[in-house]
Amino acid sequence: MFAGRVTKTLRQSAPRLSASFSSKPPPATSSFSATQELFKTVSETAAKLAEEVEVSAPTVRVRALRPGFAIRPHQLAYDNRVIDRSAPRPRRPTVAPASKQARDGDIFYQLGVDPVSIATNASVLSKYITEMGQIQPRTQTRLTVKSQRRLGKAIRRARMMGVIPILSRISND
Repeated sequence: MFAGRVTKTLRQSAPRLSASFSSKPPPATSSFSATQELFKTVSETAAKLAEEVEVSAPTVRVRALRPGFAIRPHQLAYDNRVIDRSAPRPRRPTVAPASKQARDGDIFYQLGVDPVSIATNASVLSKYITEMGQIQPRTQTRLTVKSQRRLGKAIRRARMMGVIPILSRISND
């Protein structure tokens, strides 16, 4: 990629030097030493340009093509293949699970237990509290709407009774 830039720069700056880079044997004239000096100067300039280009060019990551997957023509375009580090990363989905998925993953629903009835059990409630003492959202707990609402009520009751701390999580030690 950078070699193309250097070659292009060299061709623009010294269009008549292309004969000196050929594989022909050097002429037996006195201009042979002048040609060697010119070649040395051009190679030093090329090395300097390559260093400048490498320093100033940002690191570019490209998405890899995976074997066994179909490729659409637009996926081969440069803009689609380059991974832009300045672009924001995709976030976790902000939508809570559907009711069927929530029923399958909700332990309270499956066991038929009301979260408010276990408001005195600090070890169960602490699993649904962040390290800063906040109640985790339904997108993280994956509970049903009713269980999440009742769990919030149970956590608030436990805080008021002094079963769990208000501003932190219970340590597991």
